[in-house]
Amino acid sequence: MLEGLAFIGRRRPRTLIHGHAPLTDLLTAAAVPGITAALTQLHGEVLDGIRGGQTLADILAAASLPSVLREHPAAVVPYLVTRDHFTARLYHQRTGYWQPDGSGMEPSTAVEHAAALDLLAGGRQERFADAAATLIEQGDHALGLEIIRPGLVRYPASSALAELRRTALHRLMERYQQSDPFKFLIYAEQAGAELGPVG
Repeated sequence: MLEGLAFIGRRRPRTLIHGHAPLTDLLTAAAVPGITAALTQLHGEVLDGIRGGQTLADILAAASLPSVLREHPAAVVPYLVTRDHFTARLYHQRTGYWQPDGSGMEPSTAVEHAAALDLLAGGRQERFADAAATLIEQGDHALGLEIIRPGLVRYPASSALAELRRTALHRLMERYQQSDPFKFLIYAEQAGAELGPVG
């Protein structure tokens, strides 16, 4: 990506047209110098984090906002739209199958993971629902889904968990509808949402 941005920068185009409409609106030719500089800095920060043994979640939580963006206001929004995907892809390219925290070394199935969480819940499905509802109320919709999914594996007939799942997915769709078309589409598909053609 950095090589592509550098190539575009050398060409100094007046207009950029992307394969996805939101990117055409957000990542304009005027934003290229700033986003190139910001992503170059982020690249270094991610590599430093990997060398320091940080997990992907730790690096994403740092929410890097390079100071160079002050000089390039047109690059701020495209940088924010790109940051997490850029970070995740670079992290996965450089870390391999086993993560610094041990993730991936001893994979468990969804059923095994759900059974382990059910031990914490004391074998009570309402504990899954209570925890998920609290997370959703706090705005932690993705984390709420992390509780709901194994809850539904253990208790597939739970209407409370099914309703909480719908709520979490709809909130995530709302969150990403203007900024991340990829996440929006995946959450919409999981929610079974009917999306009409764009007029």
